[in-house]
Amino acid sequence: MIHTYLGGKRTDLEGNEISSDFELTKTLCTNAPKAREWLEEHGVEFGDQIGTVLGALWPRTNSVIGGGKTYIDALSKSAQDQGVEILLETRARELIVEDGRVVGVKAENADGESLTFRAKKGVVLATGGFGANPEMRAEYNTYWKEMPLDMKTTNSPNITGDGIEMAKAVGANLVGMGFIQLMPSSHPETGSLFSGVWGSAETQLFVNKDGKRFVNEYAERDVLSAAALEQEDALFFIIADQQIVGDRDISDMLERGDVYQADTLEELAEKIGVPPENLVETVDKYNSYVDNQHDPDFGKENFGNRIEVPPFVATPRSPAVHHTMGGVQIDTEARVLDKDGNPIPGLYAAGEVTGGIHAGNRLGGNAQADIFVFGKIAGENAAEGK
Repeated sequence: MIHTYLGGKRTDLEGNEISSDFELTKTLCTNAPKAREWLEEHGVEFGDQIGTVLGALWPRTNSVIGGGKTYIDALSKSAQDQGVEILLETRARELIVEDGRVVGVKAENADGESLTFRAKKGVVLATGGFGANPEMRAEYNTYWKEMPLDMKTTNSPNITGDGIEMAKAVGANLVGMGFIQLMPSSHPETGSLFSGVWGSAETQLFVNKDGKRFVNEYAERDVLSAAALEQEDALFFIIADQQIVGDRDISDMLERGDVYQADTLEELAEKIGVPPENLVETVDKYNSYVDNQHDPDFGKENFGNRIEVPPFVATPRSPAVHHTMGGVQIDTEARVLDKDGNPIPGLYAAGEVTGGIHAGNRLGGNAQADIFVFGKIAGENAAEGK
């Protein structure tokens, strides 16, 4: 999925406002189409349809054929074909600085063996954010009133802020660290984004444990998450029908209890423990809004199909940490900047390890545009020693 948008702004708990860096956002937007072309040159295929993911606000999603793993497979093959050695289970520990320039990395493999890598022209940080580091989240969070240490994350358990800490140790400036994005539609027990049934944002219907709607399902992710956190047990259900399920085999999800299915809304309500009369009333009212393309309750503007074709499916969801908007400051050349705004020689960064691009709330899907646009810029400039 490749997306572009012009960044917005958010206010933290103390009333401080954060906006995206205009030049970085402009770079993201203007280079996203080129990034898609570059990906296609390396074997990635995109579908013809433009869609919407949760929190994206309007249809602008170019979906990749084969899912996200396609990126990894295609780019890994291309890199290896050019002689690149990819080391797995190897953790970077420290940046090496000589005469004011970053010239390498100290690392450690799975056996505890120390390794040293020397860079000919530059080092690129692409280590992700700190979504899986509860203590670091608590240290920097200035947006959410509460961020329990046991809050789940949708992210890899390896995304613990290592790159940010390494860059900070050599003088990198950090920006936007207090803004942490929650994903509202996460598995209540694991934080996973998968093992659920729902369509695009315009087709979604959210109900709480009372069987009632509580938010505009087409809103930004922080709005959706804040509304979900206010519900009992911070739990809600995404209601879908056979039009959304399609020809997918959901038997494994049903067996695990990740989703619930029934031939009638009343039966579905019984299975998920919500008042049947409320769920029926909510779906009927929502379908009328679909018919009229108007939502007088929450102002939803885009709608998909009515929810009316059995069997009906409910997926329990709860917010989890998804993306950390803050990180090392970079310029439009993907060079890491110090606290005086000067590039740190030899150090580049791209992706969630950086800050300043997504302001206080990344729009859904923009992370992929971010990693490919700035990853390409960082790689090219590092190779040239620019």
